[in-house]
Amino acid sequence: MSHNLQRLTSFLTGTAMWTEPSSRQALHEWVAETLPTVSMAGAIANAWLCHHMAGLDEVVLLDIGPGTGRQAVDLVRRLGAREDRPRRLTVVAVEPDAVCLRSAEHNLLEAAQVYGLEVHVMAFHALVEELDPSFWALVASLRGTLLVHSAFALHLVRGKSSGEEARDAVLRRLRMLEPKALVLVEPSSDHSVADADQRFHNGWRHYGRLSQLVDRLALPQEHTETLKAFLARDLRDLLCDCADLSSLHHEQVSGWWRRLARAGFRRDDVPDSLETGSHPWVHPLRQPGYVGLQYDGETLVAVLCATPAARGSHSP
Repeated sequence: MSHNLQRLTSFLTGTAMWTEPSSRQALHEWVAETLPTVSMAGAIANAWLCHHMAGLDEVVLLDIGPGTGRQAVDLVRRLGAREDRPRRLTVVAVEPDAVCLRSAEHNLLEAAQVYGLEVHVMAFHALVEELDPSFWALVASLRGTLLVHSAFALHLVRGKSSGEEARDAVLRRLRMLEPKALVLVEPSSDHSVADADQRFHNGWRHYGRLSQLVDRLALPQEHTETLKAFLARDLRDLLCDCADLSSLHHEQVSGWWRRLARAGFRRDDVPDSLETGSHPWVHPLRQPGYVGLQYDGETLVAVLCATPAARGSHSP
């Protein structure tokens, strides 16, 4: 296993030196803006949310893991340019990083003034899997049509809750809220397997392609080195057998759909009008219920949209 770890890390970093920005959050924000599989996914998710908000009077958006609110601010910007925007938007932000949560609240309220929207923010400093029943009751009581969004956050949920996997428990809780739609952005790769060699193989495919993509972006050398060092650190976490490392337990898009179906969701149709963007190397592929961002013929990130299925039915 140590040979595989050294091989992967060496492959990604080469002779790159770690040039970390001023903070870990600043690094994540920079990666989100620079890596096209992340930036394009955010734009597609927001376009899908706008589609479901069109023509509504009051909307409640439960945003799980908004970070500093970068994507939510872009959503407010998009809504501000639409004539069919909601009159009132309440954002329920659930974020485990207190500093990021304060920034998200500030950035959202500032964007609301700039783009002329009535936006209210309800901030909750918590892990979504640790929220108590009073939170879910509060969200259910809010006035307006509910939508749920989570980008690169639900794969952080691990462990069990009342005998079931915590991810399934969270999705079941969300289904009980009867949202109009749930928009989910996640990497598509199976890093949850217990077998270390298989985990290495899956990581090699996923992060190897991301590294190849970085090489084709024609970035300044120091930016390329920083991105590859970021990926290398993720890989070290992925291949470590330490029980407390939970950040990289990704699932394939098919695994997310199985979870969503168990929770009572079905695939939403990709709207014909949905803007998916374009990129020289990353190709958006429309599939039933999701848009896959492909590089070299493989989906690296998926934007999924699910809606509540009829009680007693099961989505494929």
